[in-house]
Amino acid sequence: MPLNILGTILLEGTDKVPGWDYAKKYGPLLLTAGLTKFYFGGSTNTWERDLHGKVYLVTGGTSGIGASLVRELANRGAQLVLLSSQLNEDGSGGAWITDYIDDLRNDTGNQLIYAEHCDLSSLYSIRKFATTWLDQSPPRRLDGILCLAAEAAPIGKVRESSIDGVERQMAINYLGHFHLLTLLEPSLKVQLADRDVRILLASCMSQSIGEIDLNDLLWDERKYPANQPWKVYGTSKLMLSMFAKEYQRRLDSFQRKDGEPNNTKINVVNPGLVRTPSMRRILSMGSIWGLLLYLILYPFWWFVLKSGEQGMQSFLFALNSPEFLKLHGGNYVKECSIVKKEQRSELNNKELQAALFDKTKKVVEILEKRSAIERNRLKKQNGDKSKKKEVKNKALSSNAQIPETDKLSLFKSAFKNQHDPALLSRLSQDQEEKKNERLRSLDRKLEASKKFTSQK
Repeated sequence: MPLNILGTILLEGTDKVPGWDYAKKYGPLLLTAGLTKFYFGGSTNTWERDLHGKVYLVTGGTSGIGASLVRELANRGAQLVLLSSQLNEDGSGGAWITDYIDDLRNDTGNQLIYAEHCDLSSLYSIRKFATTWLDQSPPRRLDGILCLAAEAAPIGKVRESSIDGVERQMAINYLGHFHLLTLLEPSLKVQLADRDVRILLASCMSQSIGEIDLNDLLWDERKYPANQPWKVYGTSKLMLSMFAKEYQRRLDSFQRKDGEPNNTKINVVNPGLVRTPSMRRILSMGSIWGLLLYLILYPFWWFVLKSGEQGMQSFLFALNSPEFLKLHGGNYVKECSIVKKEQRSELNNKELQAALFDKTKKVVEILEKRSAIERNRLKKQNGDKSKKKEVKNKALSSNAQIPETDKLSLFKSAFKNQHDPALLSRLSQDQEEKKNERLRSLDRKLEASKKFTSQK
């Protein structure tokens, strides 16, 4: 068919081609739209790697870029452990995450997909997971950690805090991943020397507007910018990139017993602008009317924003490309390529990165101690309540002695709703019989009480 059209154009001219006027009028517009959409879709990863038998920990693997990446890795045979806050601490519950993993297993044919409880907004939850992971003997295989979870606050909303009292964007985006990776450091150091261990941290262009203040690390003292929440978000991403560089240097300085160099590489990935739940929350401003406007403008967002599959391409590049075997960690990846020039001076300041690392470590220690004190207080309070309840239950059991107050209330109950004594002389015959019956009931209760006391 295309050859016929081309032959007609060459031999008889364009006027003989049906619909040529429409093609001439709308063709350039459609071509321009297609090329623009292709441009916004970004680059595509071309590297492939056998992932069968490899084990990855994943945060944020149930939505957005994380869901797309997890599905791709599962299709390639990787063993995945999804860290989720939707499970109970004992591993029970979580009907949604259970169904999600079951569907993922069925769709990909990969049964090596699991979920573990780990709430990135809780330092205690992170420590519990890391302790469980490290306690396994022999040490579990670990080929990488994919840190994809992120919290983005919409404009105009008040400051939200984590369970540790930290602003949620800072708690999840930076502090939670910092705590997770530093706690898992022993696991990273014992991996076999020939194992290619890769850690990926999700960043974005907002790190260019971040503000670092070592005296107010987690935006506790500064006024929360409700009308510019992206400043806090950008700060958390900038600090995450600085942490990646410093943590890489500290891992490289570790002397393995086998004399081999460090085999863990930490890189930061910018996926671009993607239609994720976080992006939707930002664009809709966290309101119903904003969501309605987002839906109305969805064709535009579909046109200029990447899909989850397109957004994950740079992560696939950072996981698969052999290029990273020859490089030190701390690289910035964007559009399936390594960005050589840093956009922020803080990313070249080793002293500031080391100070940020040490300061964050001290902050985590303080927050964990404060959290432990609060948990112990609540535990003691709940224990006192349980003890009082237990004592009360024992008092009501058949083998317990009736307190004097209960005995008194027992006798008083016989006179409940009785007539005034002054009116007894004027009782009718029916009322007199009812009075006598109540007196006999009182006698029976008294005898029962005496019998109970004598048995003790």
